[in-house]
Amino acid sequence: MFKPSKKVVATFGVAVIAGSAGLVAGAPMASAASVNPDLTCTEPILNWNKSGKQTFDVSLTPDTGSAPGTVQAKVDAGENPLRPDTPFPNIGFVGQYTFALSTGGEVTLTAPKFTSDIGPTQGINPPEFTADLAIPQAAPGTTIELTLKTFALDVYLAGQTSKITTATCQVTGNNGVVASYKVADSTPQEPTLTTTPGQVKPGGALTVAGTNWPAGTPTVELCDASGNACDATKVTGALTVTDGALAGTATIGATVADGSYQLKVTVGDKSKTSNVAVKADVPSNPRKLTLNPTHGPVGTEVTVNGEGYTPDASVYVIPTNAAQQPDVPGLVMAKAGADGKFTAKVKVNKADTTLIAASEDTTGTLSAGAPFTVDGGNPPTGALKQDVTGTIAGGALTITQENAGIKLSDVTLNGTEQNMTGALNTVTVKDYRGGSTGWTLTGAVTDFTNGAGGTIPAEKFSWTPKLTPGEGSPSQAVAGSAGPIGKTGATLASAPNADVTGGTFKADAGLSLAVPAYQAPGNYSATLTLSIS
Repeated sequence: MFKPSKKVVATFGVAVIAGSAGLVAGAPMASAASVNPDLTCTEPILNWNKSGKQTFDVSLTPDTGSAPGTVQAKVDAGENPLRPDTPFPNIGFVGQYTFALSTGGEVTLTAPKFTSDIGPTQGINPPEFTADLAIPQAAPGTTIELTLKTFALDVYLAGQTSKITTATCQVTGNNGVVASYKVADSTPQEPTLTTTPGQVKPGGALTVAGTNWPAGTPTVELCDASGNACDATKVTGALTVTDGALAGTATIGATVADGSYQLKVTVGDKSKTSNVAVKADVPSNPRKLTLNPTHGPVGTEVTVNGEGYTPDASVYVIPTNAAQQPDVPGLVMAKAGADGKFTAKVKVNKADTTLIAASEDTTGTLSAGAPFTVDGGNPPTGALKQDVTGTIAGGALTITQENAGIKLSDVTLNGTEQNMTGALNTVTVKDYRGGSTGWTLTGAVTDFTNGAGGTIPAEKFSWTPKLTPGEGSPSQAVAGSAGPIGKTGATLASAPNADVTGGTFKADAGLSLAVPAYQAPGNYSATLTLSIS
């Protein structure tokens, strides 16, 4: 199961720091806007045809630099307007985000595959993801703007590797620029370096490419994962530089041990590194299943023993028929031990069951199966049979807050460090997913500024978390530790993985901002972002 990441952003104006000029009235700082276009979504097979709005947040890191080049794009899409008339549990999706570029052309980002339930009251809410985005050639000083053009979702049934259909959403109005990239003024550009594939066997070759390299003879070294302990004897290069373009191959030594490395290329006084993983051949699928018993009537409880699975992995165990259609209500979850083995009990509920499968993912790639024969598929003469089934679909992991603004107490400068205090607006965690997965609720804060050059570092902002579980909540959630929040973030509350998880929880915290003795006066503001995963 994937863990959705959702954000609740609290934007607040901090109470005024007063100097000799007296108090200044303050107002909250506005949070960054999202693009919320109108979409018309069509799907030709299942008829999930809907129109509506969907939010899209895209950030580029860095958002200024050379062109051409590569940046990291972080994409967070809100709930899609598609709503089928019939619930579909545990459906797989792959999102395709296509953006038009203001300089011409377009670019498509592909999100990792995820699973979600979808139905008349529950849409598709893609998880946040990051991906490399290629910046095209553009003149120095140009601003390249990205505008959403289409959003498509490839649809997969649970346990299947081939998509069954594609839902395509066209932007029909209310669109806007979702992200932009500023091409830096003409300056000497740093070299770039890419290596493919990302993983090779000992003795395998990498394709090496790059731009902006000086003329000269390239040399190669293989370094450890941190870029240190570089060794030219562990790799052999056949590289050239032509008009700034680096090209060729690098061959990893046959005796290099499995692990994470960096390939380092040097030409003259310029060097760059690229991440490389080295891994020897392993069996493509070491997973095996045995059943006890291997046959029986409908209603038989089967003990499933698995081996060769990834240590500590969660495993989906499910009966299927000859058409590879899984009996979703019969699904059970198991967990592999440190030795890659597991044991689970599955009940055969359908007369057409021919196989029991166990997979580490919902695509069926990391899986194994064993045949099962149903005895006496037809009822005795004079008897009737009615199969009764029902599905319990897991819900979502969400957070909400009572208010978005926080007002801290005012202080007046007196030559000593003082504290501005307040309270976090109560955050309610609702975990209705079912299963055994825990969660972590974190917060991160920006620096406090007064708009006139005054700054209080984010590390000066602290909290004392408190957590109250709702009645009957099975998760043993706990409050985070008291201390600074800072830009890198701190834990407000968390719940560990367990045999049974879920429930509702209210998270609160006392807040304190340490104000330096001679801080510039003014109305200070910052943004506290709360995220759950």
